[in-house]
Amino acid sequence: MYNLRLQYPKGDAMNLIAKLLMNSLYGKFAMKLERTEVDIFNCSTDEGKANFKERLDVFGESVQEYLQIDNNFIIVRDTYADVKYDEDKDLYHGMDINIAIGSAITGGARVHMSIFKNNPDFNLYYSDTDSGVTDKHLPAHLIGDGLGQLKFEHVINRAVFLAPKVYGLVDVDGNEIIKAKGITQDVMEGITFNDLEQLLIKNSKKEFNQDKWFKKVFEGEITVNDVIYTLKTTANKRSAIYINEEGLEIYNSTEPYKYDEINIK
Repeated sequence: MYNLRLQYPKGDAMNLIAKLLMNSLYGKFAMKLERTEVDIFNCSTDEGKANFKERLDVFGESVQEYLQIDNNFIIVRDTYADVKYDEDKDLYHGMDINIAIGSAITGGARVHMSIFKNNPDFNLYYSDTDSGVTDKHLPAHLIGDGLGQLKFEHVINRAVFLAPKVYGLVDVDGNEIIKAKGITQDVMEGITFNDLEQLLIKNSKKEFNQDKWFKKVFEGEITVNDVIYTLKTTANKRSAIYINEEGLEIYNSTEPYKYDEINIK
């Protein structure tokens, strides 16, 4: 198993900064100009009430909702990013949105990951944004501390891949590595590799109870509820392939959907 490597250790603040920059900058460039804005008006005076009424008339149909808390009114409305023109530099400045840059970054990342996804020299069993599981060692030029290079993490003896970010590994030393997005750490500690392996059987699932926080902004409430989390194979972006073993349908792989075979309901 290989994983993208940063120059700084995980405990270093620069590691967090670098990760945030790499993971977030492309998203900032590709943000929509439309956004939601919240305004608070103090209506304890006649002047404040008049200002509130005037702004309601100005916002018009862009207002999604408003509510009153004591003498204050809160408005939630749709708006556009503020864009200003700099006459000296003949440039527009705002949220620095540029779809071309965002597309170029994501496109470049896909091209880079295609080295692993479409390489005839080895089989790729699983991949994520910054990792992959292969059946052979990668070429030396792909391994290192540089940006875009990977580090070698595990020699795997057995593996189960149920869905994106949901998998289990057993390395050659017998250590189990379990990953399951959306499951709390307390619940995760009770999941074993064998549990995940059983979920390869078609239509099988495993349910867990865990606490989840819910917030209601307008009511000013935060509640913690006991919810059921269902763990099972997921292939909603590709077609699942099952093989028959001793009378059981076992999840084995996926294949891309064909456009002319997709039924729109």
